[in-house]
Amino acid sequence: MLSGCFKIRILARNGIGRSLNIFRLFSSARSRDIMEERYNDTRRYLDFYCPLTVLEENAPMVAGSLISPQTPQYFHNFYQQYHKEWDNSTALLLEVGGGPSIYTYVSAVPYVAKIYHADYLKANLNEVSMWINKDPDAFDWSPYFKYVIQKLESKTSFDDVLEREDKLRGLLHVLPCDIKADVIVPAVKVPVDILGSSFCFGSCFDSLEDYKIGLKKVYDMITPNGFFVSQTTLELTWYRFEDKRYHTSFSLSLEDVEQYYKEIGFDILHADFWTNPMEVRNIMSDAGGFGFIVARK
Repeated sequence: MLSGCFKIRILARNGIGRSLNIFRLFSSARSRDIMEERYNDTRRYLDFYCPLTVLEENAPMVAGSLISPQTPQYFHNFYQQYHKEWDNSTALLLEVGGGPSIYTYVSAVPYVAKIYHADYLKANLNEVSMWINKDPDAFDWSPYFKYVIQKLESKTSFDDVLEREDKLRGLLHVLPCDIKADVIVPAVKVPVDILGSSFCFGSCFDSLEDYKIGLKKVYDMITPNGFFVSQTTLELTWYRFEDKRYHTSFSLSLEDVEQYYKEIGFDILHADFWTNPMEVRNIMSDAGGFGFIVARK
């Protein structure tokens, strides 16, 4: 690592543009190596980051979990509040960097015509495909469906839960994407009505400059008056996955996120922040909390 940085500094003397490109290639390769490492076993990843026991009544927060009781509530509130702003019979939802999870779609199902789940890693796409195909080895998302349908939508029949699962399977399509490429999802005809991204931008980019470039690409992929719905980790400089510790390339505050969105042209409708409880902070990461942002083009 030290020799790589040293060479970059030497090259900077001979040409700033050339050295910057080399640095981006170096950083991009490193971030993709980390992605491969973390997602090598999608089941371990999901068990670690998405323990659905946190949705049980009076359940304690689990260190490292990306899901909390606020998570389904935020998505539920978004679709309840804004679904009349688009044509439900034709609306397209695209999730960029969706990883191996599908929880962001459960509340969307009644209000969109098609859902594209895009990710860079084949392992993640395979995991989602397993769920679509009812593979017995697929991750069990039924507790999340049950929480949304029965608790948030007040539908008491378990048949409603099964119906929502089956309907999502019919709407969901998996596709490869590369958030650092000029065309992020070649297979999708843009613009789309709703674009989502959860915990992708903060971990896949190598600098604040690249983060803003990525946001601009997303902005261009959304139809006029369309929506960008995102989740991000805030004030994060390191995190742990199982027994290994990783450092981030940059850290975002909620104020940073708001500033960059506005600079690009988004109208921020909601920017909510919830803090990590002190009993879990600095165990699996130093994250101050998480942000849920709803923005409109």
